[in-house]
Amino acid sequence: MKIVIAIDSFKECATSKELSWAIKKGIIKTYDKAEIIICPIADGGEGTLEAFSFINSARFISAKCTNPLGLKITAKYLLLDKETAVIEMASASGLDLISKENQDPFLTTSFGTGELIKDAINKGYKKFIIALGGSATNDAGLGMLLALGYKFYDALNTEVNLTKDISKIISIDTSFCLKELNECEFLLACDVNNPLTGVNGASYIYALQKGAKKSDLKILDESLKHFAYVVQKNTLKKYDEVPGAGSAGGLGFAFLSFLNAKIKPGIEIILKEVNFENKILNADFVITGEGKIDEQSCMGKVIDGIGNICKKKDVSCIAFTGNSSGADEKVHTKGITSVFSILNEPMSLNEAMNKENTLNNIEKISEQVFKLIFELNKPKKSENR
Repeated sequence: MKIVIAIDSFKECATSKELSWAIKKGIIKTYDKAEIIICPIADGGEGTLEAFSFINSARFISAKCTNPLGLKITAKYLLLDKETAVIEMASASGLDLISKENQDPFLTTSFGTGELIKDAINKGYKKFIIALGGSATNDAGLGMLLALGYKFYDALNTEVNLTKDISKIISIDTSFCLKELNECEFLLACDVNNPLTGVNGASYIYALQKGAKKSDLKILDESLKHFAYVVQKNTLKKYDEVPGAGSAGGLGFAFLSFLNAKIKPGIEIILKEVNFENKILNADFVITGEGKIDEQSCMGKVIDGIGNICKKKDVSCIAFTGNSSGADEKVHTKGITSVFSILNEPMSLNEAMNKENTLNNIEKISEQVFKLIFELNKPKKSENR
């Protein structure tokens, strides 16, 4: 029996790789002769580098950069081949890099993401896959652009370098940009469809989880609207309403407006790069899942991408989750055969999200599910007569 494990990370709990090994452990307890292939997966958010790292040619590079509050850190990005670099913006500009009490979308910057891009360009890389999830920022990519040499000025012709001063920008100077940017290609792996501004934009939908107060949202949104207006006036490009422009605090908008980037659902990019369809050839089962399965799971997330391919290839697909919020019927139409919660007893949210509990629970449910599967696949006694 061939089983492919392609499960997303459980956010703030366990990585795709950790979950995969726990599932494998549970299956082996039942049937140690199973052929099990582990394929870490992500949708463009956290875990993207881990998913790409399983490609044979991939190797990690460490680089000095700036965290969202301007402190120096070392971050990693991935080289896929001789010309393609994969950068997870969260590794330099992510919410997990700063404490909750220091989260402030008026101060945080994407400058470090630009530094990682610059480092890769200096090493000769010209093709980029950028994962846009998990940001601590709401700066519309201002910080990243500054790191790449763009300059922004206010009415007094003073340079604007701080996120809180975005609303003061009136002009843009591109003469100091890295010349190599004209030769670079950027593909954005995105897991959301939000525009830059408005009630569904970066500020109103995501800024609260980045340290904003409700009273801040209108101010933040107006700042991004002003920036979009200035960008359109200076570049004659209008990308603020494009789905995904509001991803990563508006970083998607900056890539689209200044770097001619293309944007795609992250799960599509990753499944193609890891050659997922080839991995599931002759597979009997695929195991996928994510921390919470809801209606959003069917909109460009891991569940959606994996399920659609399994449906196309007629492979049974099992999904494990910590919380299935009434979306079971919808995910079944997406190619998911069955959904199982890994929780086996009442517990608090903190207990449920404890890494050790999660890995133990997913190991146990894997063991029980495959005990049933292997039992049902045994030859019937009547067939042996």
